[in-house]
Amino acid sequence: MVTAKRSGESYCVEVSNGHSVLLSDTQKNGKGGTAGMRPHELLESALAACVCMSMDMAAERAGVTLPEGSVDVTIERLDQETGFEVSLRFAAALTEAQQELVRNAVQSSPVARTLGKPVKVRPGVILAS
Repeated sequence: MVTAKRSGESYCVEVSNGHSVLLSDTQKNGKGGTAGMRPHELLESALAACVCMSMDMAAERAGVTLPEGSVDVTIERLDQETGFEVSLRFAAALTEAQQELVRNAVQSSPVARTLGKPVKVRPGVILAS
């Protein structure tokens, strides 16, 4: 479960999972700031992080070694549809087997699977303190 709480500044929100805290912010009509990532950037960063983790886990399960060094994952949100383009840049070239493993890991990452389902947002109970 994640909670969000306005911080007092226009549009600045403190987001917590009970263990970690981050800030989200946006600017609109001269209000707001740059204290944290915009909400869409948080969504994109969740996908990027999950792809990185899924790729590493898939490689471990398959006994496949990916190139040493970092991998850069870039997420571009598509404007014409609810979708994302995932680009990966490795420090060295991948074999065909490694490329297939990475493609499958991107598609099967838990956040990608969640985003691939129909999404419903249901308002819950509204309480006063």
